[in-house]
Amino acid sequence: MASNGFVLGLSLTDKLVQAVEIEQDGPSNTLHAIDQWVNTLPAAGSKNGKGTEQFTDYLSVFMKVNRVKAQRVSVALDTSLLFINNVPIENDLSRNDMNEQFNWELSQYFPDTPAREFITDTHLLTKTETLSNMLSVSVKRQDAYAVQSAVAKLGLDLHIVDVDHFAADTALRINYPDTNRKYLAFIGIKEDRLDISMLRNGTIEAYSYSVVGSDQEIVDQIATVSREAKGIHGIIVYGSYLEKNLLVQIRRASSLLVEALNPLRHVKVSDSLRIADHLTAPSYQFASAVGVALRRD
Repeated sequence: MASNGFVLGLSLTDKLVQAVEIEQDGPSNTLHAIDQWVNTLPAAGSKNGKGTEQFTDYLSVFMKVNRVKAQRVSVALDTSLLFINNVPIENDLSRNDMNEQFNWELSQYFPDTPAREFITDTHLLTKTETLSNMLSVSVKRQDAYAVQSAVAKLGLDLHIVDVDHFAADTALRINYPDTNRKYLAFIGIKEDRLDISMLRNGTIEAYSYSVVGSDQEIVDQIATVSREAKGIHGIIVYGSYLEKNLLVQIRRASSLLVEALNPLRHVKVSDSLRIADHLTAPSYQFASAVGVALRRD
């Protein structure tokens, strides 16, 4: 019997699907299922129906094997699939004028795609007397609808669509409440990209990303953050590409404490949890899937 307290969290990259089932019971959270597999969901506009069918088949098998109870699914999308931009906005602008500014910014990067074909959300980073630094996040409607259509075939309700980096931030805040009193660099590590947030007292103050082409570039860029970011207490890392040896290299090169995020630090583990034989990934690789499943809005 399905329960409203169960949430299926999915983190999607162009290569990988990571899935968890979390039971939200009052203030506590319990992990009931976890796994990962190859992502076959085609890009929006693709006519690869077989890829969509495989996606739903794999997800269906995961749900059956793990006896998933969730009817709600929350999805974290890879930042590389999105358009994320820092936009300075005058404080006295109306909401309509702000939207026009965001749409104009989109048009500079996507001149051939109308703004109405995007879904855009915004977040206040910092504010002065005259200007607000806003973070604008846009996803193509086709991409969002492709995910919604795929999960609907299994009778699931799409509850939340989030950004993987910001979903991982949810896992950080829930599992590390002491971050509310610190200034930290929070870094998501992918094979070809680093997502970097500066968190002051639990709130994102700045976001940026950089393209990387090797493990050494990952190590060097994080070492640069450790040297050049003024006043930060430490660095917290996570990511689907992060593994033990790379973590050791990052720690050796950094001038600050580097901690790998444990998204299950304050999450109970069900006695009935089944771990697939092929699953050897450390928990910090599942930060986005866990984080989006932990969201309660």
